[in-house]
Amino acid sequence: MAAVTKYPRICALTMFNFPYGCVCTTMGLFILPEEANRLFPANKSLALGLFLLIVGISQLVCPLVGLVSDRCTSMFGRRRPFILLGSLGALGSLFLMRYSSLYMYPYCFAVSLLVAMTCLNVIYSAQCGLVPDMVHESKLGTASGLVAVQQLLGSFTGFLCVLRSSDLDIHLSYPLYQMLLVLVVSVVLLAATEQPIDGPCRLPSLREVARSYTIDTSANYDFFWVFVSRTFFYAAVSCQAFMLFYIKDVVGTKDDALAREQMSTIALIGQFTACLVAFPVGGFSDTQSISRKSMIYFACAVMACVYVMFISAPVFFNRPKVLLAVYATAAVYGVGNGCYLAVDYALALDVLPSKSTSGQDLGVWGIAAFLGSSIGPVMWGAVLKLAGKEGDGYKFDGYVFMLIGGCICCFLSGYFVRYVRGSR
Repeated sequence: MAAVTKYPRICALTMFNFPYGCVCTTMGLFILPEEANRLFPANKSLALGLFLLIVGISQLVCPLVGLVSDRCTSMFGRRRPFILLGSLGALGSLFLMRYSSLYMYPYCFAVSLLVAMTCLNVIYSAQCGLVPDMVHESKLGTASGLVAVQQLLGSFTGFLCVLRSSDLDIHLSYPLYQMLLVLVVSVVLLAATEQPIDGPCRLPSLREVARSYTIDTSANYDFFWVFVSRTFFYAAVSCQAFMLFYIKDVVGTKDDALAREQMSTIALIGQFTACLVAFPVGGFSDTQSISRKSMIYFACAVMACVYVMFISAPVFFNRPKVLLAVYATAAVYGVGNGCYLAVDYALALDVLPSKSTSGQDLGVWGIAAFLGSSIGPVMWGAVLKLAGKEGDGYKFDGYVFMLIGGCICCFLSGYFVRYVRGSR
């Protein structure tokens, strides 16, 4: 089968990133903070950190799914069976999340969240394997840019819906997630015309499963340094999970519906500017115009500046103008985030230890996001808690320490990618 080079087909193969971006971003920045406040009002910051830890833990399934799908000999191909099964599990667990929230079953909600995110990561891991399997090497940067744009458009669409329905019940989000998932997965399954692998399907041994969670450094350490850099970047980005609290405590918006609307506006600005830069940056990285590593350096520097701006806004502006400064900062954030996402996937594809184990290796690459997005929120939630409360919210000092920590993580992300030799 000829490698895919056409934009529409690449777009269809990577389309799951649209609902994945929509669900993960709106859930992390809007749904889970609201659910933490409803289900655990006395310990909302720690509950939010726990929920985000659960979201991160769910990504541990990715290397296992990649390992098994690399060996799958189903007549439907290597990846499609996992996409279908993951979709069915996600649809059922999203229903349970809504039910648990409506009837105030906090621990049932947490378990349902774990199952839902695990199933979504089964789909994500299988879909990631489609690109190295089917897309031509000369189009990897383009594919990475399309992945970024689809994730960002998913986030943009999700927050646009939140903005338009800020006064409605948050439980409407769950059936919307389900409908979007059914539509997009159908497109991916039709586009992924995989060729079955001959021979019996050999299940991995326990030793092979354990080995799938390690990085092969026999040839070089490039993939390892990409992993380390990505971990620190996602730890830095996880500060954004507390943005709703920042709006209420620092900007001074006390009304919940208005705070949700402002949060959505911030996200929309950031996602829009990121969309503007992601696709061209990804395409240019396939040429000699710009290197993928230079875009990582630039993105990390911009993100660090963004956190400094979040610290400075309430110091240099009075409260009516703080929100405008935050909106302007969100646009800068989008530029940095868009540049990073545009080359993140392509950089990993450049330095895969082996194409025959691409699903497994990309699953390990996904764990970097798990480590950053799980350890980060726990650290930042603890920082806010230790800094103490001021009224019903947290002290400004807590946000300062949290954002300084984010700056340090940005610096480390850029620093470690300099050791990658197998990509420009």
